[in-house]
Formats: sequence, C-alpha cells, structure tokens
Amino acid sequence: MKNKLTANMGLKLISLLFAFVLWLVVNNMENPTITETYVNVPVKLLNTDLITDAGKVYEILDGTDVVERVSVKAPKSVHSALNAGNITATADINDLSSLDTISIKFSSSIYGDDIESIKGSIDTVKLNIENKKSKTLALKANVAGEVASGYIVGEVTTDQNLIRISGPESVIDQVSKAMVEVDVTGFTNDIGTNLDIRLYDADEHLIQSSRISQNIRSVGVNVSIYQTAEVPVHYNVSGTPADGYRIAQTPSGSVETVLIAGKSNVIRNIAMIEVPAEAVDVTGQTGDYVVELNLKEYLPDNVHLADASLAKTEVTVMIRQETSREVDIPGTAIEVTNVPEGFRASIEEFEEDIAVTLIGLPSDLSAVRVNEIKGTVDVQKWMEEEGMEEATDGYYYVEVDFGLGEDVEMAQPLTILMHLSEIAE
Repeated sequence: MKNKLTANMGLKLISLLFAFVLWLVVNNMENPTITETYVNVPVKLLNTDLITDAGKVYEILDGTDVVERVSVKAPKSVHSALNAGNITATADINDLSSLDTISIKFSSSIYGDDIESIKGSIDTVKLNIENKKSKTLALKANVAGEVASGYIVGEVTTDQNLIRISGPESVIDQVSKAMVEVDVTGFTNDIGTNLDIRLYDADEHLIQSSRISQNIRSVGVNVSIYQTAEVPVHYNVSGTPADGYRIAQTPSGSVETVLIAGKSNVIRNIAMIEVPAEAVDVTGQTGDYVVELNLKEYLPDNVHLADASLAKTEVTVMIRQETSREVDIPGTAIEVTNVPEGFRASIEEFEEDIAVTLIGLPSDLSAVRVNEIKGTVDVQKWMEEEGMEEATDGYYYVEVDFGLGEDVEMAQPLTILMHLSEIAE
C-alpha cells in the first residue's frame, strides 16, 4: 500500500503544481487585477482644533483639499462595487511639517483587504497658517444718486453702529472701513431698508474674502428725505449804544437768505428765520458792532439747513456819534388838539421864533425841513398821562410834541403854558 502512495511521487507533485497554476490562470482570466481612476476626492482634515485653539487660522492652498485623480489597483470584482464615495482621503494636523504641509492618507470603506494600492495625483495638503486677528469698525452709511428736485437727504441712521470682524491677520489688516450704501435716486419720501455690509481698504477698494467672519452681515438703514425752501433771514437788535451814540441803520448779515429743509407740513408755514434781539446786543457800544452767529441755533423745531456749511453769519450794526443842530420854529407852528368837550384851551403866544436844539445823526439832521416842523399839544393824551379823568380849569405846563420820529429828538423838551377853561353856557 505504501509503495502505491509513494510511487511516481515526482510526477504527482508536478501534476499538483500544474493544477494550481491552471487554477490561478483561470481565476485571473475571470477576475483580473486592474487599476481604476476616481476623480475629485475630498480630503478631510483631522484635529484642526490644534490650530484654532492656538489662536491661529489656516487656509488650504492651491486646492489641495481635493485630489483630482485617485488610482486604485484592485481586482475587477472590487471595482464593480467601488465608487468615489468609498475612497477616503485624510490629512492629520498632528502630521504637520515645518513647511506647513500634511501627507494625505488614502483608504477605502469597503474591500480594504482586497485593494492592492491607492495613489493620488497629489500626496500632500498645503496650508497657510497665521495669527487670528479681530477688529471693531464704525459702521458708516453713504447715499448714492440724487433725490427729486426740491428735496435733500437728511439724517441717515443705521440700526447698528459697530461691526466686529475676525480672520487672518494679513487680511484683517487690510480692512479699514465698513459701509452700506443707499440709492436715493428720485425719492421724495423717507427710506427704510436692509442692506449688506461691505468692507473696504484704505483706498476704497472692496474686500471680499470668505476667510473674514463678521458678527453681522446686514443692517437696517433709515434715510430722512426733506423738502427745501429758500427764506430770508431777519436780524433784530437790542440794547442802547453809549451816551452820544446811536444805531445808524438796521442790522445786516452776511447771510441774507437760507435754504431750509424739513417735512413739507413744517416748511410751508415758515416765511423767514428770525434772529432774536438778544443775540445782537449793542449796549454801551461806541463803534460798529460785529458778531458771528450760528443760524442753526435760531431754526424752528424740526427744521434744518440744507447746507450746514452755510450756518455761520456775520452780523454788523453801524454805530455813529450823534451831532446837534440849532433850528428856529415859529410859535404859530404849535397847535392844540383833542380839547375835551365843553372846554377851550389856549397857549402862550411867542413874539419870536422858538430856538430848539435837535439831536441825531448828521444824515438825519440834514434831512429835517424846518418849515415842515409842526408842534402839537394833544390835551386828551396829556390828561391820560397825568391821570386826569376830567378836565379842570387852570393853567398847566405841557410838553409840545414835534413829531420828529425816532431818528431825531429834542435836546431838551419844549414846555409851554396852557390855559384850560370851561366854556360858559
């Protein structure tokens, strides 16, 4: 029996080897090992908190977080079940090199033991790592375009006035302004809208970067639209110049008219801007009085200047020294008026003209026409000033009113004797 088993042993071994080789050939012909290429496989970064916890930020360079082509060598039967979603590419921050690169490791979620090799068109992820920086900016609102004719843009406000941004230091350092812009073209009414916030560098160039994080990305904006109207400015004056001096003419200002702005129901009721007398006080002045005022202080409520740069006005009050002029007035130029009923009034007769001294500015005194001066004793007015309810016979000293007005006055009032007597029935 033993001889039968060991007989022709070499031949039997050759036959066994041949059978195995034949099996391999047949099996390989039916399920050959081939290489397939899978495209756009994303790379997953592991342990990124090692960067962020250190107060730094990173950026993946050159699109190295996606492997364009991954070659997988495996039996044909494996490839029939395999797709790009089964291919995993990872890069662990723990493996970060001094050049800020990380080796990519490939694996498959299925048939891992049957895959002979996995290779990518790139084998490292490239990073740019830098310090993280934050900055707070004032949020500004600008307007673009022109409102309708007869209107101006008033107050522009935003719901938030600050924005906080953070990101890579090199990027954050470029940002110098945060703004929103409202188009007001053709508007006649107030505007309320919500706008995206834009970031700019010092040269007004727009900065757009996905690496910048913002605490707010949009903001509510309100724009007031005002109607305009041009109105005159009226200047008043108070106080009295020093003795022997007087105001030569009404105050004048460097700004005679202003363009005001406000809501239409307010603007239409304003005929002028009044500068109060207390703002122009000439008390004790001996020469021209000049004062600079801000017209914004005298605007009615809810009214604005269309151009705030034109708010300053210089007010001038001309002060001149008084002079005197001697004139002779005929006694016949004095008459008595408003005599109470039942009484007669007579005044003393003057044999000569009455010499009086007039006080005023030279221009006003020269304009006085002596032959046109008339004196009047108004009995009724005199009684009211004296507190007399009824007329009484008697002689009284009364003051003559020459009706010279405010610009010319008597150096000394002229007082004459009047006889008031009841008319006998």
